[in-house]
Amino acid sequence: MPLLETLEALSFRLFGGIAPFFLKHIYQFKDVLERARVKIYPETYVSLMLFIALLTVPVSVISLVFLLVFGFMPIIFLIPFPFYVMVGFLIIPMSKASDRASGLEREMPFAAAYVSVMASGGIAPYTSFKRLADVELMPAMRGEAREIIKDVEIFGRDPLSALEQAARKNPLDIFRDFLSGYASTVIIGGDIGHFLERKAEEIFKTRALRVKAAAERLGMLLETFIIVMVMMSLCFYILFSVDSIYSVGVTLYSG
Repeated sequence: MPLLETLEALSFRLFGGIAPFFLKHIYQFKDVLERARVKIYPETYVSLMLFIALLTVPVSVISLVFLLVFGFMPIIFLIPFPFYVMVGFLIIPMSKASDRASGLEREMPFAAAYVSVMASGGIAPYTSFKRLADVELMPAMRGEAREIIKDVEIFGRDPLSALEQAARKNPLDIFRDFLSGYASTVIIGGDIGHFLERKAEEIFKTRALRVKAAAERLGMLLETFIIVMVMMSLCFYILFSVDSIYSVGVTLYSG
């Protein structure tokens, strides 16, 4: 995207000197961007955020003038518009990381079971991830596997280091535990097959508990909805009954 690249270059030229101070003393974007898989340097991202916020300053100035001259109160919400832009730049990577974790969480039990079964047959987890990179039924895991393969085959890392790095950059805790635990087991010379089997079983149990908790919450919401609807029906019935009795009484009294 040439326009985006131009904006990034211009913003870094203007705010590149401020970005390191922002990252050091205000907010550290590096981990958030890595977990959101946003391919941009933190300094460039901060520079772009400050540049876009600067472009929206006229909106704040015009809003302030309208407020002071015409007294139009609703426009007061546009005065901190640059602040809204900065908050948006904070929320976007968090939202992307959350979406990434949600998609991976749905597929993690099946991927863990697959890796565990393959490991019991003597196939290394890295080879299993290479095969998962071609599985279209698990798009989230497919993306993670391709990142691991890219680190090994393009950047020249060894498979164990690539798995450890993938664990550090992932927003899903069970995925991090799975990969980092495997790496630790390899380093200390433990039973890899046993670890993967127990970890897959634990992931399935955790997933089952979360599904059960979600079902219980949904059931509670449905019960609450039914109770509210019944109470509202009774209230309306009583109101209409009282109104009908009152109308009949008034008619008889008038007659």
